[in-house]
Amino acid sequence: MTLKGGIDNPRSPLRRSLDRELSAGAKPLRESFRSQHRTDRVLLPLPGVGTEAGTAGTAIDTRLRLAFST
Repeated sequence: MTLKGGIDNPRSPLRRSLDRELSAGAKPLRESFRSQHRTDRVLLPLPGVGTEAGTAGTAIDTRLRLAFST
């Protein structure tokens, strides 16, 4: 199943989760996240370590594809 297929199908676990979490809008979700995670310290990469956004994006895309494939 593709990501779009998972979103389009009202019975898919992804769609049910999105409907449950986002039905009240983004504000309650944001408040819940912030209440569970401390914001007084910021984790930064060590010197010499870059933030390879493309690699992270590819990893997330691959993980989602594996999770929703049949």
